[in-house]
Amino acid sequence: MSQRRPSPAWASTAVGELLCGRSQDAIVLASTRVASYLSVPEPGSSTPVIALLAQDAVRLPIGVSVATGKLPGAGRTVRIGDGSIVADDQVWRPVRWWDPRPHLSAEDLFRHGSKLLEVLGEQPDSSFGLPIADALGVAVALAAGDVGAALGVIGLGPGLTPAGDDVVAGALAVLALIGRLQERTRDAIDARACTHTTALSAALLSAAGKGQVIPQAATVLTVLATGGPSVRLRSVAAELFSVGATSGHDLCAGMAGILAGSTLERTSRSTSEVTTSARSPR
Repeated sequence: MSQRRPSPAWASTAVGELLCGRSQDAIVLASTRVASYLSVPEPGSSTPVIALLAQDAVRLPIGVSVATGKLPGAGRTVRIGDGSIVADDQVWRPVRWWDPRPHLSAEDLFRHGSKLLEVLGEQPDSSFGLPIADALGVAVALAAGDVGAALGVIGLGPGLTPAGDDVVAGALAVLALIGRLQERTRDAIDARACTHTTALSAALLSAAGKGQVIPQAATVLTVLATGGPSVRLRSVAAELFSVGATSGHDLCAGMAGILAGSTLERTSRSTSEVTTSARSPR
């Protein structure tokens, strides 16, 4: 083990159990200039992934951000646990934590949800990895409890986080945040992701099923829920849209589709209740 003094890190509470648990080996699945993705095998469960992130990387909900030190390359073995991450002669220890799950009012999200569709509608079709009509359809189906369309797009698209996964992740996160994600839906998507997409994307889908998102998405939902002005919503949406090639747009489409689908369902139910009441004998 390295004898160097630990460097500070900023970690998501989503990976706190792994970071503070027993020490174990992790393998670097992939590495880029700004991130290394560590696979931590756990018998009897899906393989967890922790993202070791440089300061300028997107702060993934399964991430640990570090200010100094060289990130380990693909194929390297990293020791994780007992409150630290050890790679070669580098040691990182979390000194700060963040919660990747925004705490929002479901009613407020519903009240202002249509505004997000308006912002999405201003984006060119080429901005989306999955056609926006298809993405919204996947999310609306999930809002109605139909998981089939979501299962069909998992793994669809190139990269470490395929476009179909980004759409499903956005939809799952909002369902979880408003308390309407059914356990069987989450389990079905987790099972599909384990065999049909990348390990990183499967881990992010699992996080989304717990309402955990990147900060850019959390900010969009927060501005939406608090009824922020349109100019502010467009500003924070632009920051989300800048994530990845199409990831930000696809994630946002999944989020918007759930709010649109849920709003339509609520409106339909309210109309039905009013009609039934009007027809009932007084």
